[in-house]
Amino acid sequence: MTASGLRVVRLEGDARARGRRAGELLGDLVARSLAFYRDYLGNRSVDLGPFRRAAERALPEHVAWLDAFAAGAEVSLAEVFAVNAVEELEQLTPVERCSTFTAVGEGFTLLGHNEMWLEGDRDNVAVVVERPAEGPAVASPTIACCLAAVGLNEHRLAFGVDSLTARDDGVGVPRVFVSRHVLDAESRGDAYRRATLAGRAGGYAYVVAAPGETFTIETTAKRAAILDGPEPHTNHYLAPELQDVGDEGSASSTARYAYLSELLRERPPRTPQDAMAILRDHACEPTPDGDSVVVFSLVCEVESGRMWVAPGDPAQAAYEEVDLDGVV
Repeated sequence: MTASGLRVVRLEGDARARGRRAGELLGDLVARSLAFYRDYLGNRSVDLGPFRRAAERALPEHVAWLDAFAAGAEVSLAEVFAVNAVEELEQLTPVERCSTFTAVGEGFTLLGHNEMWLEGDRDNVAVVVERPAEGPAVASPTIACCLAAVGLNEHRLAFGVDSLTARDDGVGVPRVFVSRHVLDAESRGDAYRRATLAGRAGGYAYVVAAPGETFTIETTAKRAAILDGPEPHTNHYLAPELQDVGDEGSASSTARYAYLSELLRERPPRTPQDAMAILRDHACEPTPDGDSVVVFSLVCEVESGRMWVAPGDPAQAAYEEVDLDGVV
């Protein structure tokens, strides 16, 4: 536990061992989160069986982690899986979540990310630090019930993930499983290969910072594009070649994109503190008709392998550095 009360859990071993231990350590947050989702999801009756089978075929290790997590937390496996497929359950409703940017210059490469999520999950956040028996170590702030998606790995790649919807969304591997798969990437090419996993249900924007390089991978269920260089991103497609399939940007997403772009032009960040200041300002910007709040904020400086997390809206919550010993 950090000074601000942010819970940091450290996990080792194979997927099942790590998942079970995470469930044991986060069980109270998981129970509280699931109580919210029972009310939020209500009587939505989408059959999740095809989504689970797709995940089992493509990413069995992450399904095993999640199953063990539910067992460790002593909660319903079906409910935990449903939360990790909530964007598939919501596929008829535009999502208004997350804003990310990168910056690169002499001696620094930065990633900043505001995680905008449902207000009912506001206080159900933790940082998961994983050292697998096989595979790269990762550090990720996350909603307690969800697989890790954003953060920094031992290859010094940092990731922010922004929700997207497109007209080819369908049944397949839930997006959250794909984003956890991407978090292990060791290079640009590996990140693209993982993000374009065959059989995915839909797409995300993966905003990536590597030492001296930044890029964004936008995906739909069947297509993908790469945008080079530092650029802000919110919840609509920017790649010209995806405009015909991507859903049109909402008022919230386009307003946040314009405001974040303006901040970056006026105050180009060169230090982690600069990035934090932009995220604090951007967090205060209204999101018209949105259903979300900033549940955590993340800054990574990949050259030095450092990460800071604010548990909540960074305009109100202080950033704290996460100890990445054994990760980078």
